[in-house]
Amino acid sequence: MADDDTSAARRRHAASANGHVAAAQTPSSPSSAERQPPSAAPAAADVLSIYIPTLFLIFFGCCSNVYTLESLISTDPSLGPLLTFAQFVFVSLFSSTSCLYWSSTPPFLHLKPRQVPIRKWLVYTLLFMTVNLLNNSAFGYKISVPLHIILRSAGPVASMAVAYLFNKARYPRVKIVAVGFLFGGVVLAALVFKQQAPGFLIILLALILSAFLGLYTDRLYSQHGRSPQATAESLFYSHTLSLPLFGLYLPTLSNNLGLLATSSPPLTSLAVVHHTLPLGHLAPTSDIHQLLSSIPTAAVMLVLNALTQCICISGVNRLAAKSSSLTVSIVLNIRKLVSLLLSIWLFGNKLPAGVVVGAALVFLGGGLYAWPAKKGEQKQNEKKDL
Repeated sequence: MADDDTSAARRRHAASANGHVAAAQTPSSPSSAERQPPSAAPAAADVLSIYIPTLFLIFFGCCSNVYTLESLISTDPSLGPLLTFAQFVFVSLFSSTSCLYWSSTPPFLHLKPRQVPIRKWLVYTLLFMTVNLLNNSAFGYKISVPLHIILRSAGPVASMAVAYLFNKARYPRVKIVAVGFLFGGVVLAALVFKQQAPGFLIILLALILSAFLGLYTDRLYSQHGRSPQATAESLFYSHTLSLPLFGLYLPTLSNNLGLLATSSPPLTSLAVVHHTLPLGHLAPTSDIHQLLSSIPTAAVMLVLNALTQCICISGVNRLAAKSSSLTVSIVLNIRKLVSLLLSIWLFGNKLPAGVVVGAALVFLGGGLYAWPAKKGEQKQNEKKDL
């Protein structure tokens, strides 16, 4: 999707540029002395107007999402299922406009025609929900957020292994070297935290299932076409069809809600700030103070986490629609690094030397993996992947 949209945009710009050149050669055009070279300012303004809002959505949304996630996990690491449920509810509502429409006749709310059959989205949903639950459940096994970021960055290792074994895929040397760095960095980080072995196994299982999900997604798109509509469908159906399945987790969700209401500290800081602000005309001070003091911080963080998840997804989708896959990979790797550094800075996380070296290897491998292959190798791999 990203490559097609980018190519179309480039063709439009090329056609526009050719039109300007042709016009300059007509008799009615000013002389060459009067003509001035086109200014780069409008083009630069167009680029900034496109990418700055998108990058803001990604870095603000995704990094804020990691901050609220760590705030919740520091409250209680077992909140993973409730966290996943809240994210799925918000993203389902956020993406519903792309797949639903209203009418004046009952039942009023209708599904738009689908590009992919719903039975195939059901298989996709089962894999997608399982991966997300596993990732968020790993926090309950003393996996810190920085370590979680490092371990999940090893996704290309699992993807390459699964594609090689089940799809006969072949990869250029630079990607094999990159995966070697990724694998070495993750193993090094895992050896330092051997006592968190159950958490590592959960993330490993999530990575493997995520690789199969990627393989299944590629086959869906190869059969039904890759388009913005198909992408919108995957976002909506994967989250909406998952919601009834959370009924299997009702006892856990109920327990999580109890922890949210009783274990979280109130927003006393905002109540204190209120006394320094001229808010007396809005409501009696005692009422506002009581309201602010009764809201659990964890509940606010849960809502903010779900909202920032929607912002993050919106930014990534916008970037993918306007940029190449290489640009998306590089931006997301930088975002992960920023999230890791913010986690260390804001929450005082200290990583042992072995984990720091492992993280460096992981991000180095991620950068190499995003590096484009030679044209000959890339075409050969694409043929083998089909």
